[in-house]
Amino acid sequence: MSDLIVAAIKIVFLVLLWLFILFVANTVRTDLFGRRVPASSLTAIPADRGRGKGRSKLPTRFAITAGPQQGASVPVEPVINLGRAADSTLLLDDDYASARHAQLVQKDPTTWILTDLQSTNGTYLNGKPVTEPVKVTVGDVVRIGKTLMRLEI
Repeated sequence: MSDLIVAAIKIVFLVLLWLFILFVANTVRTDLFGRRVPASSLTAIPADRGRGKGRSKLPTRFAITAGPQQGASVPVEPVINLGRAADSTLLLDDDYASARHAQLVQKDPTTWILTDLQSTNGTYLNGKPVTEPVKVTVGDVVRIGKTLMRLEI
């Protein structure tokens, strides 16, 4: 083989090797820090406003309405921890959720406060980012990653 062909093969091999290294580095970075989810990629589920008369307006559960765990719920407690950590009240199986992502704290029977716990991808209430503790009522949609949740009666 000529020296020119051998040199070209070496260069192609080095380029492929660097592409592989960059691919592996990107995969490790994504696993460590997660991906950002644009708000426009998800649609919010409208709150159920057609409640029957005579029913209590106090929430009884915090339910996942869309996402990988749709249908899962937990009974309301004074503090609901949301995230991927094993000690979370509602354990989220979402690649975009942090270990300790957000916390929902009951202030009175009808008022809840949602706090983002410095998560990587953020927490959204009715499509707006939560940057400080914010009031949550029955039917408000909480989004963490691709998971949509809300307080339900």
